[in-house]
Amino acid sequence: MRLKAIERSWGQSIRGSWLSLLLLIAASSVAFAPPRSPKKTARPAIHTPKVVGIAGLIAVAQHQLDLGNLPAAAQSAESASSKAPMLDDYAQYIRAQAEYGLKDYVEVDKAATRVFNQVLLSPFVGPAAAIAVRAELDSGSPKQALELVKKYYDRIPQPAADLLLARSFEAVNDLAQAVEYYERVYYNYPSAREVTDAANALVTLKQRMGDAYPPPLPAAMIARAQKLFDAKNPAAARIELAAAIPQIGGAQRDLARVRLGEADFLSNNTAAAFQYLTALKVDDPEADAERINYLVRCVRKLDRHGDVKPFLKQLEEQHANSPWRLDTLILVADQARVDNDASTYLPLYRTCADTFSYDSKAAWCHWRIAFESYRRDQDTYDSLRSYIEDYPDSNDVNNALYFLGRLQERKNDAGAARACYEELIKRFPNSYYAIEARDRLSQSGLKAATPDSATVEFLESVDWPPRQEFPSFLPGETAQARLDRSQLLRLTGLNDFAEGELKFGARNDGEQENVYAYELAKLAAERNDPDQALRYIKAFAPGYLYMPLDEAPIPFWKLAFPIPYRVSIEQHSREQGLDPFLVAALIRQESEFNPNVISHANAYGLMQVLPSTGRGLSRHFRGRRYNAAQLLNPDRNVQLGTYYFRNLLNSFDGQPELALASYNAGPGRAALWRSWGPFREQAEFIETVPFHETRGYIQIVLRNADVYRRLYAGSVPDVPVYRPKPPPKKSSAKRKNASAHKAR
Repeated sequence: MRLKAIERSWGQSIRGSWLSLLLLIAASSVAFAPPRSPKKTARPAIHTPKVVGIAGLIAVAQHQLDLGNLPAAAQSAESASSKAPMLDDYAQYIRAQAEYGLKDYVEVDKAATRVFNQVLLSPFVGPAAAIAVRAELDSGSPKQALELVKKYYDRIPQPAADLLLARSFEAVNDLAQAVEYYERVYYNYPSAREVTDAANALVTLKQRMGDAYPPPLPAAMIARAQKLFDAKNPAAARIELAAAIPQIGGAQRDLARVRLGEADFLSNNTAAAFQYLTALKVDDPEADAERINYLVRCVRKLDRHGDVKPFLKQLEEQHANSPWRLDTLILVADQARVDNDASTYLPLYRTCADTFSYDSKAAWCHWRIAFESYRRDQDTYDSLRSYIEDYPDSNDVNNALYFLGRLQERKNDAGAARACYEELIKRFPNSYYAIEARDRLSQSGLKAATPDSATVEFLESVDWPPRQEFPSFLPGETAQARLDRSQLLRLTGLNDFAEGELKFGARNDGEQENVYAYELAKLAAERNDPDQALRYIKAFAPGYLYMPLDEAPIPFWKLAFPIPYRVSIEQHSREQGLDPFLVAALIRQESEFNPNVISHANAYGLMQVLPSTGRGLSRHFRGRRYNAAQLLNPDRNVQLGTYYFRNLLNSFDGQPELALASYNAGPGRAALWRSWGPFREQAEFIETVPFHETRGYIQIVLRNADVYRRLYAGSVPDVPVYRPKPPPKKSSAKRKNASAHKAR
């Protein structure tokens, strides 16, 4: 009924952007009614706090807040501030929440101000500001609310910041600005819970403002559809686009019309998408290039060997320099590589490289040409050197360094080869090709060689991307302060707060992210959560693999490369005659040692075994009856997974590269790819694998295995002695200005 009433109030118009808003929300089962009180559900068990040390009262305050005992929470929080001044912001944030619940808005302001004025930037500046803004609005002080939300706009989480800013503008009767920020919420965060509040407010403002209501920008409407595409909701994106098209014109309208067809394609309505896009005529060149790109995708999806030459010709004649042509060339060439059709993919890669010579996406085309030249011994030297020189920041430059070194070896130029390998090891120490380079340098012919001066000069002239100096693992002033606060919180059982403090430091302090990653990983390991420890290092120290192993403490590397379930891994590896470190390396890549993970492909557990595969494997082991749930048992999973991997190795003459290709992509594909040889070495096979995922998978697992051996194979790690660097002398993050990026 409410939808019909709103439609009538807009004069039965169904062509406005508001149809987009209404239809999408209706399709998503989101009502326009005011937010309802949440349904009463069973309250989760609230455990008695662990009152330990000077921070104990903070735990008590949080416990009272969780129970809804607001006066007690406020009182305990205030007492905690005097007992544990190092954690004053934690206490005051709890107090602000309690006082807001008690509607004592003056006290909310006092508590929030204490949070804002901490010497060390508090994790609660944004959340406390949000509470303070709501308090000002609730108390009838909209100007103060507006000033406050503008001041702390960059610290309040989005989209709450935009919603509060919109509410504040509406409260001071600046309706146009209110609409702008409500629309930001609606169009930029289509999946957020704040969307319902924003949509309700926009409906009301549309009615209040009438003809003065500012329509949304076409770009915002298309951007919302794109965000829905990104969220893998093409049906909702289609509704948004269909509603937007009558209200926009020009290039934006053409783009929206093309993306209607894309929505069908992404919804697996490929035939409908092809028919629609074939008949569609648009004037904007880029929209037309995108249309042709998706026609190619439709043809390939409907018939993998379908003829796409007419579309490629059309792109060449009408949109020669469009990024969509580049994307199409790579798409078709990569698919031709799957068919080992060199007569198709080589010209396409060459066209891509020639037409888009310095586009970063074209680096892949240049690499395929360089590698194919290497395999065929065609002008290899210049193509490899050119690739290193032109694309030093590409993902494949370490490959080029390795194969240039191998080429120099074939030319009997040991000095030039040594220079290439040493550069590779220096810049990419924990990569598959660095392992291969170290192996080459151990060969007698290269051991005594002196790096060739001309090659060294060339490599030094390359414009390598700058990388930060390897950081110190000794905490500086700011990091130590956060570690101390985290320790106090852990002692009193507030583990979420303790980890949140470190995460906040990693994201906001601007230095020593590695220290925070290390501490977070240690906390996870202490609670027997090695997979989370590994993810913390990946998330908060993303450049860790650029560090040689002697640039970080051994415990850091063991957290990054853990080996839980070691007894099972070693036992079942021994039974199958496998290297246990290769098995651990495979598990790290498959599941990160999470025994309970089930993938989108329905693969289970540590070694990601499919239930159907597990059923067949289990027949080899007599005993208990098989069921899929057994695959979530770590020991059973490793037993079946190692047996399966042993069978793959046997099928491929004990070659781990082929067995890994088979494990990732299937035995049939691995056997097919092997037939594309001969290969002078396994590195050539890896580079010939046409699936990007599988090519990377093989390299990563073999890299992992090398690190595992160095860390765990001997009684002591096979790593040079770690010599700690001094911590930063001055802190760059002590009291960042919380209002550095105000809303405008």
